[in-house]
Amino acid sequence: MRSLLKWGWGTLLIFSVLLAGCAAVDGQHSVAHSRVKTQKMIRLDRKKAAAARKKTQAKKTKTRRRTHQAGYATPTLFMHGFGGNAGSTNNLIDSAQADGYATRTLLATVTPNGHVNWSGTWPKGTRHPEIQIVFRDNRNRNYHQDARWLKRIIKQLHRRYGITTFNYVGHSMGNTDIMMYETLFGQRKRLPQLQKYVAIAPPMLGNIVMNPWSVHTTNAANGRPSHFSPTFRQLVDHRRNIPNNQLQVLSIYGDLGDGANTDGTISVASARSLKFLLANRAKSFKEIELTGQDAAHGALPRRNPEVVQDMETFLWG
Repeated sequence: MRSLLKWGWGTLLIFSVLLAGCAAVDGQHSVAHSRVKTQKMIRLDRKKAAAARKKTQAKKTKTRRRTHQAGYATPTLFMHGFGGNAGSTNNLIDSAQADGYATRTLLATVTPNGHVNWSGTWPKGTRHPEIQIVFRDNRNRNYHQDARWLKRIIKQLHRRYGITTFNYVGHSMGNTDIMMYETLFGQRKRLPQLQKYVAIAPPMLGNIVMNPWSVHTTNAANGRPSHFSPTFRQLVDHRRNIPNNQLQVLSIYGDLGDGANTDGTISVASARSLKFLLANRAKSFKEIELTGQDAAHGALPRRNPEVVQDMETFLWG
């Protein structure tokens, strides 16, 4: 009997110890669960706070951009062609200022490694600001690189001055550059959008030295050339990236009138092919052909008064 009692008390003691151990484990699990829950709540609160800060910062940035934009009008960018420099567009910029249409403001000089050096001033309230672009590496035909450099300039103007739109005047290869820019980046709505575009002697099929076949190329009524260059084919294949029904275009090209159908550097067909590239994308498209010695490739932007007058009327008239 006594042995049974001893056995019962021992069993009861062991059972009590086990119950206490289970209770302790449950307590530890409960504390651990509570800690995990608390940590999750802390992380959630931190995420909510970060999201709130981000939203507030976005509102402040948007307000700053609106304030910035209120003081800076849509600029017009001027870009030279292959082998060109500031002298290629000085006449266009200075004539527009002398005629009371616009004001020269900034010069963006791009180094061969793509760094943008800025000079000049752009005061708030400037009417029709003109911005000149010069590529130091002006003899490369890497249109993708040129397009990225243009993008860098445009993004910096957006950050510094809050611009959301811009106009563009290109001579010769400066037109290929902006068309490559549009086919690569035209659909990026966060970037300022191209509104008005003046193309002077656009070499859409290259020049007559590199592509002599372009002299014998003909254009259909819609501008489609009978032969494509590789670069033009690439532009056409990606023209869907050019914003639809937004861009207003004035294309000015020359013909020496000597029967060769060229301006001495590019063929008439090469220039007229821009119409095919943009006709179904542009809001409007107008072509002007000029003839005679002042319609030579280099003379068009430098000393042809008709080019200046047509540009002024189209952009600011």
